[in-house]
Amino acid sequence: MFSLFKEPLSFLQRLAECLEYSNLLDQAALADSPVERFHYLTAFVVSTLSSHIERMSKPFNPLLGETYELQMNDDQHSFHFISEQVSHHPPVSALFIRGSSWTLSANVEPKVKFHGANVNAIAEGRWILRIKKKGNRSRSESQSSFQSCEDDETNSNEIEDEYTWTTPNIVVHNIIFGRLWCEFQGQINIEHLQSDYRSIVTIKSHSWFASQATKTADLMKFSGFIYNHREKLSAFHGNYGHCYYAIDNLDDAQTKTTTTTKCSASGHNCIYLGSNSLISTACDLILTPSSRCIWSRTLSPMTDEEISSRAQYYFFTLFAFCLNEQISVENLPPTDSRYRADIKYLEQGDTQAASAEKHRLEEQQRAEAKKRERNHEPLWFRKNSDGEYIYTHEYEQRNFQICPKLFSQG
Repeated sequence: MFSLFKEPLSFLQRLAECLEYSNLLDQAALADSPVERFHYLTAFVVSTLSSHIERMSKPFNPLLGETYELQMNDDQHSFHFISEQVSHHPPVSALFIRGSSWTLSANVEPKVKFHGANVNAIAEGRWILRIKKKGNRSRSESQSSFQSCEDDETNSNEIEDEYTWTTPNIVVHNIIFGRLWCEFQGQINIEHLQSDYRSIVTIKSHSWFASQATKTADLMKFSGFIYNHREKLSAFHGNYGHCYYAIDNLDDAQTKTTTTTKCSASGHNCIYLGSNSLISTACDLILTPSSRCIWSRTLSPMTDEEISSRAQYYFFTLFAFCLNEQISVENLPPTDSRYRADIKYLEQGDTQAASAEKHRLEEQQRAEAKKRERNHEPLWFRKNSDGEYIYTHEYEQRNFQICPKLFSQG
């Protein structure tokens, strides 16, 4: 049963999956108009939901002081991700990401509430995106993506646009009997802190009283508007497991004008858990005359056999597969999630060894809890007067001799 409910990733690594479509933030930073920037930003926030659709397994809980670093610089990604488990009770994961001309930070506190046969998973904490004003960008995008900590201190007074949002709740159905499946519920409110611009995403929720046709039609669908104060400036719609479309003519959304055209982005790769099995189907989103694709999930075309075998690989995307790769091992701190033996064992298919090692680490953490938790100070984040953990930029000095050996015996 252990392998059915665990996947070979730490929760810190799972947070790093939000960067799979980080190029949308690069495009948002380059956008000339506030509306177009909000389309790219909203598409990015929606894209962070797509990796959850088939993933019913749970990542490993990080140990107090555990870290994870991911640095990528290729055609699709240019960012540096740093995270640390800064608190154990309550569990809080702090993260900081530096992109080409933006930074993204968050304190994430996961909570779980049981409601009969369902589980409501809440990731409390707001995300803060800061985009440098174009006039303040003094270096190329590829260079600025990997600034040193000294550069950050020098440029700390630069003017930045700030955007903030929170993650919607995710509901896991049928935890007692039946097939597990999940959906997001509620709204996402993305705000620009220096103006009245905002974007509101409304997610269609599953209804037990709706017809089967309506349930299927509404599955994973969302829609919304971009506002300046109360004025609607633009609209969008899509499927959070698959695509985001801007609606360039606002009248299309307000009068609900549609066509007979359905989404054809990414070769119709819309994959989700059906009532009895994994289903690959064409996205059934009905487009408006002015719908324009901003984002689509990049899943390669797969045969029925490849789709059915995805469960053996925890429904990971190609991006998720790279998260355990031992990149720059000599430069990683001993607290990095890649050094967890329980995750390695599970990745190799040895569930018995993974369970035993997970138990050992948990017992070791309990034994040290009183002496460490009471006086614990994170290494790379500091709590401010508002109770938020702020990145100190000291990690990039790579002075890892001060790090505890969390995963060693004894």
